[in-house]
This record gives sequence, structure tokens and C-alpha cells, in this order.
Amino acid sequence: MALYGVLAVAESGGELYGTPSKLEPFIDDGRLVTIDIDLTGEVPAVSDPKVDTLREEDVPNLGYSHKSSGRGAKYSLTQIGSKNGNDAAGVVSTILGRVRSWTTQDSVLSLVGEDGHPDAWIIERLADVFEKDSDSLEELGDKIEGILPADESIPTVVSVRLRIDTDELERTDETGTQWFWPADLDVLTEAMKRYATANAADKNIDSSGDPSEGIGTGVVTGREGRVVGTPESPLGIFSVKHPDAQPGLRQDQSWRNYPVSADVAMLFSKGQDLIEKCVYRRGGMETYALPYFAGDLTAAKAQSLYGAIESLDADSDYDESGGAPMARVTYELRESDSEALRDLGERELRFYTVTLPIGDDKNVIAEEPAATVHWVSELAEAVAETVHGPSLDPRRGGFSVYDNWPLLDFADDFDETRKLAFYRIVGHQFTDATFAYRSDEEGDDFRRVVDHRLIAGAQLDASMLFDEYMRRYDDASEDGEVPPHQIVVQQLVHIEALSRAGLLTGIDVSIEPTNTMTTDTDLDTSDLPTIREYRLESFLERPLFNDSERRAAALAGVLVGQISWHQESVRNMGRPLDSKTRGDQLTKNSLENALTSALEKAKVYALDSDYSSDRDLLFPETVDRLLEATEDMPSKWELEKRELQFCYVLGHAHGRRSMPVAFDLHEKTDQSDEAPVESAAN
Repeated sequence: MALYGVLAVAESGGELYGTPSKLEPFIDDGRLVTIDIDLTGEVPAVSDPKVDTLREEDVPNLGYSHKSSGRGAKYSLTQIGSKNGNDAAGVVSTILGRVRSWTTQDSVLSLVGEDGHPDAWIIERLADVFEKDSDSLEELGDKIEGILPADESIPTVVSVRLRIDTDELERTDETGTQWFWPADLDVLTEAMKRYATANAADKNIDSSGDPSEGIGTGVVTGREGRVVGTPESPLGIFSVKHPDAQPGLRQDQSWRNYPVSADVAMLFSKGQDLIEKCVYRRGGMETYALPYFAGDLTAAKAQSLYGAIESLDADSDYDESGGAPMARVTYELRESDSEALRDLGERELRFYTVTLPIGDDKNVIAEEPAATVHWVSELAEAVAETVHGPSLDPRRGGFSVYDNWPLLDFADDFDETRKLAFYRIVGHQFTDATFAYRSDEEGDDFRRVVDHRLIAGAQLDASMLFDEYMRRYDDASEDGEVPPHQIVVQQLVHIEALSRAGLLTGIDVSIEPTNTMTTDTDLDTSDLPTIREYRLESFLERPLFNDSERRAAALAGVLVGQISWHQESVRNMGRPLDSKTRGDQLTKNSLENALTSALEKAKVYALDSDYSSDRDLLFPETVDRLLEATEDMPSKWELEKRELQFCYVLGHAHGRRSMPVAFDLHEKTDQSDEAPVESAAN
């Protein structure tokens, strides 16, 4: 956060506390009202105010400062009105009122006293002149109204010029009696700094309590000095707003937990706008991905980093992810025209990533302080290989691409797919597409924890994935209906990509299909049973199904899916077999019952089938392989419950699509007696 503050300060002209750029709209088009006060006598002497056009050369004298983006108070003795202008009465009531208010601020008055500033007597004299309801303040207001047009609204700046005998000043390089602007006096500069960082010591602390400040070593600077404990944090993690949620918290002692100097607290505030560009909000969570470069910060690195952050646009419509900052900064550097910048991004780009709940009460869900893009890139490559491989190729036993399904909707171009995959991984969609939903009442969102683990290259356990997949399958079920098969297909892409990237553990084989799978040139499309058998063999040709029980569970799902499709599409049955056999509720016993029923119906339905190939048994290619896979019924299998369920629903998704896809691929011939009926194809 301090680094981002440094970048913001450098871009705005190098002033940590001053904000002279905020006066730009007033230059030449606005007016400067100057109040001259002579402090050389025992009683301050206030001259008639003067009005003139505000010129650029006036700005350095005024020492103007206020909070970024115009939020909150104006910290300097110099005060401004609206950029749209103020009439004479508005200048007196609003701008002069702010000057008066400035002299009464606790943070400003904290310089008065034995431990304060040696020239704090100037502040006391100013407080006398601008005392509320005093004759001097009322007279000054009348004079200002008298010299300004009553009905003309002009952007206005009000400042004070002080005549002081330098012998009375402890801190000055001047000699003799001089006129001083606010920027010339160290005590006014220090008062402005105290005012600007007041919240850093007392934010959310009861007015009757002590501020959270002390002498300590700043965690950013490493130097000893005055430190504060309630700095403004763009991430909201330094808050003492809700002590009830932090038992034992002594708010006035928070400076001991995260001591930062007043200057660093100001940097936090200055960096807020840049940090806000690096947040991605989704589903009640906000994930910050703050880029930085490893090693020493050079001018070239700072300029490149600032440019990459500034390139972020909250309204991006690059794709439906909204453009997660981590992806967009990465590609801003990777695709730069500068070879040096591309090399820098490749070698030294890092991200501090942290996920927090959206709201007042901030707690860190997960974080990674030095994330590289290596593992995201590896995973994005694996996603591209998966979706361009057999798993989404119907001719090779796979499924299909589908619009508006995050893990199934990719470009034909491999490199573009890899880039989109990168966006969807860091944009949470890779995990959100397959994992269970979690309500606000359930607390911390495990999906975001998983995202951080993937960015860090931590492997995910297969048993956890199977459990999440089945919980999501249940989430997607409406009124007991079987969920869309795309849910399962996305989960297949998910686990295959993790396996390809080396980010899967807890299972004895690789999940993804082998590279030696049959190509679609071997597919004979002249015969429906041949198409079904070829596609089934291709579907099973993956290491996951080398295990006989996993293979049998998948084949059981295929058969139940095929029989259910036949019941629904050919026999017009309202409650097919799979409506009674929910995959996420499957047990070995219920699978055994469903499988027994499917085998029986495959025989019965074959008797009145219109297809010559079905005279003895519907879908014989599935039954034959099922009997080959195992001699035992499911009740005797040792497969874990969630693994069994996943293999079953994966097979079921294939089985339900077995005939429709065969119809799509089938080439009609004069000899074929198996040309599809239009209604069945639909």
C-alpha cells in the first residue's frame, strides 16, 4: 500500500501532503482572496482583504492540501470553494468558515504546548482572529462581502498572509520582518500534516478516549519515531471499528500491532485510487491482486508498474469475467511492444493477492504475498489442451462446446483459448463453475481459498474435488430434476486440466485422456450402432477408467442414461429411470437396483424396437463392456462414495447424449434401416 502511495505521489508532482493540482481549475479563471494579518504587535492587526485573479505562480505559496478525490476536509490553512463558483455570501459562510474551523481542529491545536511546535504561538494568534462569533471574524466577513460581486459565482480560493518578526521564529531561514505565506512557515506545514493524518491516530476511537499513537519502529520505514495505529487502509484491514468482533482489543493501543509513521499513513491514503483499480468483486467477496516487481524498485520499474495499473479499466468488456486485474496487468506487460518490458514482466512480476468479504467487517479469507503467474499460466495451458482435445470433441467420444458455460465456451484459436482460460482462472470462474455454492451464513468462501492455492501452485486433492462436484450437482438440481449435463462436462474439463497441470493429487492415475486416443478419421458414420460403440470406446479410453470399478461405475451411468433417454424420447415416459437415481444421492445399493432395472429394461424394450440391431438387447455395446469390466455387483465394490458418484454421473452424461449425438453424426444411406426419426433426434 505504501508503494502504491509512492506511485500516486510521484505522478501527482511529488508532494506527499500538498495537493496543488487541485487548484488547477481555479488558475486564471478563479480569484484569490488574501487576508493580511500583522503579528508583530501585541494584538494581531487585520488589514482589509484583497482580491485578485489566481495565477499559477501563486499556487506554491498557498501550501494547499486536501484529501484525494475531494473527499473529506481541506487540511491546509488555505481553503477553496466549489469549482463551479461561490457568490460573495457563499465565500463568507463556506470558505471563510472553513478557515475558522481549521484553527479549532484538535490535530492543529496539538502543536500548542510544551511538547508541541516552538512556533505554535502563531496558531494561537490565528485562533484569536478567527474565533467564532468574534468581532474580528464578523468584520472580516463584512469586508469580504463588500469587495466581491454579490450575485456572481466565481471559483474562489481564500488564504492568509502573515507579517512576522523573524526573531520570534525558532524555525526559519529568513531575517528581519517579513510577510509569510502558509507554505513559508514550518509550523503551518506541520499543522497541515497533523490534520491530514489525524484519523490515522483516532479513527473510530471514541472522542473521550486517547488517540492510538506512540513511539515505535514503523513497519514500513524501519525507523523509530511517532507511529499511529488507525491508518486509513484501502483494504480495510486496520479497522478498529468493531471491537466487539475483536475480543480484548484495546483500540488506543492498536499502534503497537501495526505501527506506521504519519507519512506512511498518508501514503496509504494516497494510494487508494490505484489500489481500487486492482480489485475484482464477485459473489460477496473482493479479491485484490496488487502487482509489483521483485528486487529493488527502479525508476523504469515504477513507471512500468504505474502504466500497467493505469491500464486497468473497471468498465472493461473484454469478456464476461469483467477483466480480472491479475490477468489484465499480466497481458499488458507480456504483450508490450517493448522487449525489455516483456522480459521484466516474465522475470520479476509478482502479485500480492488477498481475498476479503465485502462489507465493514474485514477478515482475510486467503492471501498470497508473492504470487507469480507461473501456475496460472500452466493451468491455462492445460485448460486449452483439454478443451481442444477429445473431451469436447463428439466425434472422439467427447462432449461439445457450449455458449455461456465458462469452461465450455472458448475460441477455436489455441492461443486465444489459453488467454481466456487465464482470465477465467484468476477471475474465479474456473472454480465457481464446478464447486458448490455457499451461502452467507456458511461463512468464509472455500472457493476463494482454492483460487489462492492454485495461484500458489498447491495441489488439490481428488477426494475434495469429487465432494465439491457432487455438492454442485445437487445445487444444480431443480425440483428433483437431473441437472444439465454441462455441469458434469465442466467438472470433467476442470479435473482434467488440473491433472494436466500437475495440480491434482490423491488419485492413482492421470485423469486426462491419453494422446494416443483414436482419431475421428476412424469413425464410420454410416451405421448408428457403430457410431455409438466407437464413441463409447473412445470415451472410456482414458487412464481414469483403467480401474475396473471406476470403469464399471461409468458404464452403469452410461446404460442408465441410455435407457432413460429411450424411455423419454421413444416411449414417452414422464418419469424415466434416472429421475429415480440421482447421482449425488447414489449409494452402492441404489446403483445396484438401478443397474438391475436398466438391464431388465434393455431386454424388454428390445422386443418392440424399430431398429434391427436391437432385436436381442438395447445398447448391447454398453452391456457387453459392463459385463467385461466387473463380475461383482456394485454392493461389493470398494470405490469411495463420491468417486463412485462422479464416475457414474460422468457416464450418465455420456449415455444421455449417446443417441442424440449418434443421430447428429449419422450419414443416411439407402441401405440403412436405422435412419433417425425427427422427433427422436430432437
